[in-house]
Amino acid sequence: MQSIRFISKIIVGLVFTFSGFVKCIDPLGTAHKFHDYFVDAFGLESLLWLTLPAAIIMCAIEFCIGIMLILNIKTSWASWLALIFMAGFTPLTLYLALANPVSDCGCFGDALILTNWQTFFKNIVLDVFVIILFIERNKFKELFGMRLSKYAALITLLVVLGFEAFSITWLPILDFRPYYKGADILEGMSIPDDAAQAVYETTLFYKKDGITKGFSIDNYPQEGWEFVDTKNKLISKGYEPPIHDFSISIDGEDITEVILAEENYTFLLISYDLDKSSRKNQENINTLAEGLMNAGYKFICLTGTPADGEQFKQETEAPYIFGFTDQTALKTIVRSNPGLILLKKGIIIDKWHHRQLPLLDELLKML
Repeated sequence: MQSIRFISKIIVGLVFTFSGFVKCIDPLGTAHKFHDYFVDAFGLESLLWLTLPAAIIMCAIEFCIGIMLILNIKTSWASWLALIFMAGFTPLTLYLALANPVSDCGCFGDALILTNWQTFFKNIVLDVFVIILFIERNKFKELFGMRLSKYAALITLLVVLGFEAFSITWLPILDFRPYYKGADILEGMSIPDDAAQAVYETTLFYKKDGITKGFSIDNYPQEGWEFVDTKNKLISKGYEPPIHDFSISIDGEDITEVILAEENYTFLLISYDLDKSSRKNQENINTLAEGLMNAGYKFICLTGTPADGEQFKQETEAPYIFGFTDQTALKTIVRSNPGLILLKKGIIIDKWHHRQLPLLDELLKML
C-alpha cells in the first residue's frame, strides 16, 4: 500500500502542478475561459466581474496543491483540497461533455487542448488516485515538520500570486498560443493536403400522408414523398488549423491577404473591445502611431467593435484607422487591451503590452 500511496501522491501532484502552472502563466486566458463558462454554459452574465479574481484564485490554489503534495507540505490539507476540486470539476466536465457549451474546458490552458470527453475521462482516472491519496492523507511525513509546514504553504501561495500578478501586468513569459513570437500566421491557417476531413451523417426528412420520416442519403424515396428538411450530424471532426478565425476587414473589405503578404513591417494595435480598452498609455500609442506612419509603416487598430471607432477617435485623438477582427482571435493574439504586435510577411516579429511599449526612436533603429 505504501507504493500505491506514493504513486498516487506523485501523479496527483504532477497533474495539479502542471495544470496550475500553465494557467498561472496566463491567468487572463483562464479568465476568458471563465467568461465562456458564465455566458455560454450557464447564462450568468451578472457574474462576469468575477472572471479574473476567480481565475487568479483557482490557478494559484491548484498549483499550490500540486507543490504541497510533491514536497510533502501539509499533505493532509492538499489532499482535502484535491478532493474538493475533483468533486466539483468531475461533474462539471461531464456536463460539458454532454452539453458541449464550450469547445474545451481549459483545464491545461493553451498548453494542452483536450476535448470535453477526454477531459472527463482524465478526471475519472485522476479521481481514483485522489481518493487513495485522501484515504492515506495522514500517513505522509511533513518535509519541514508540523510547525514550519504552514509557513511553507503560505510562502508558496504568495509566490505564485506574485507570479500571476506579473503575468497580468506584463505579458506571459511563455506563450502556448498559436500567435507566439516567430509564428507564421499564414502557415498556421493552412490545411495540409492529406488532412482529415470532417465526417457527417446526413438525414433527409420526407413527408407522406401527414407522416414525416428520416432517410439516409443512399436510401431516400423517389416518388410520392414531399421533401421537408435535411440534418447533418457530425460523426468525426476533421483537421482544424491552429489559426482558424483570423481575418482583417476595413469598411467591409477583406484585406487579410494584403496584410499578411506585406513585405514591409506592419503594426497592428489589438483591442478586442474599444470600450474596455485601457486609456492609460493612449498618448504614447498616438505618438508611436504618428511617428511610424510618418516613417512609411502601416499602423492599424484591430478591434471586435469597429463601430465604436469614430467615438474613440474623438475621445483619444487616435490617428490610425480601425479594422474588424473576431474578438476571440484578438483575445488570443495578445493578453493586453490594447496590445501591439509587429508583423512582416505574416510573421509575428514582436508583441508588447500597452505598459511596455518601446520608444519611437528605439523602434525605428530596430526596423
